[in-house]
Amino acid sequence: MNEEKKKELLEKISNAKDMEELRSLQAELDSLKEEERKAEEEKAKVEEERALLRKNVEETEVKKEEQEDRSLVGAKKIDKPGEEKRNMEEDNKILEERGQALKDGKAIKVGYEDRTVKVSSGSVLVEKKYKKTIDESFEAVSALVDNVNSVQLDGGDSYSVPFEKEYGEGDYTEEGADYKDAEPETDYVETGRAKITAYAEVTKELTKLPNANYQALVIKRVRDAIRKKLGKQIVAGAGTSNTIKGIYKADEKVLPAEADTADIELTELNDETLNKLVFAYGGDEAVEGEQYLILSKKDLEALSMIKDKMDRFVYRITRNGQTGRIAYAQGGVDVPYVINSACKSLSNPDTGDGDFTMVYGALSSFELPVFSPLEIEESRDYKFKQGIIAYRGDVIVGGTVSKYKGFVRVKKKAAV
Repeated sequence: MNEEKKKELLEKISNAKDMEELRSLQAELDSLKEEERKAEEEKAKVEEERALLRKNVEETEVKKEEQEDRSLVGAKKIDKPGEEKRNMEEDNKILEERGQALKDGKAIKVGYEDRTVKVSSGSVLVEKKYKKTIDESFEAVSALVDNVNSVQLDGGDSYSVPFEKEYGEGDYTEEGADYKDAEPETDYVETGRAKITAYAEVTKELTKLPNANYQALVIKRVRDAIRKKLGKQIVAGAGTSNTIKGIYKADEKVLPAEADTADIELTELNDETLNKLVFAYGGDEAVEGEQYLILSKKDLEALSMIKDKMDRFVYRITRNGQTGRIAYAQGGVDVPYVINSACKSLSNPDTGDGDFTMVYGALSSFELPVFSPLEIEESRDYKFKQGIIAYRGDVIVGGTVSKYKGFVRVKKKAAV
């Protein structure tokens, strides 16, 4: 019955929709395995007690025979009729009492020596204790994955994303003359199609460990491995065959690289950096509402250490794991940020001149079509002889910037 329940729980774990459900299912599976472990311990304890009892009884019988031999050797000469019978009866009674004392774990007296038999409730081998939970490693999946514009297109093979570049402006017109042309200019980009996979193996013995659920962790990490790759490719995807078009390599139709570009060039991070990013984003008629700053942890650290002429920190940074806010400490621009390890660091001297680094824009301006759901499959047949259980996961996705000048990219400029 327990095996059927465990199998059902493992299937639910592999299809868990979120971390809360996964933790709940893992806890239920751990509880089931803990019950099995306690039952096995109780059974082993009973068998141990039975074996010890049998051993004590056998030792008692041996001691009884030894005592009889010693009594006969040390017996006095019997002169009177019937006295021999009485003495043997008394000796037998003493031996029986000693045997019973041995069974009961009480002290017995042989001559001037007290002997005590004690039956211990412990074990010669102390059971090794295990921690029931696994300390997981640091978060390695970028929060970008869950904040871009994801579109579910099950069974799809390609996806075209239209966007508007600009629209015309009206003009004065003489009576009877042609109206001024003012059609909006539109275009489109392709998201491409890429397959991302992950694979892992565990031994059958590992799945039976009662103390920590390694199997559930492996299933979770296969899923996270795919999401980890996806999070980096949103920024740095090459846009070639079977790869996502990341923000760095976005189609020039949607993010112009040269003429009329929204990108900016910086030689270093300083007290003007945040203002330059915010005011470079958007059109000429408005300062857009707050967008996200996507950057490396190293650049976030560098910004946090910048001071003004009065030795005050220029930026105030509030942290919340992968995300947070960065603002001018004395008031002014205040925007959210998200860390992504695929971003090159402007403050790193190894970053080449002309390389893109930080990015500023709306996360919803990146389109992420999902052509097949993320699936994780289990196989016990591939390496059946070795007792290996295999897990594989895959997803088919696309990706592209979907808004004209939807991001401002910071390009490293050579210092003069």
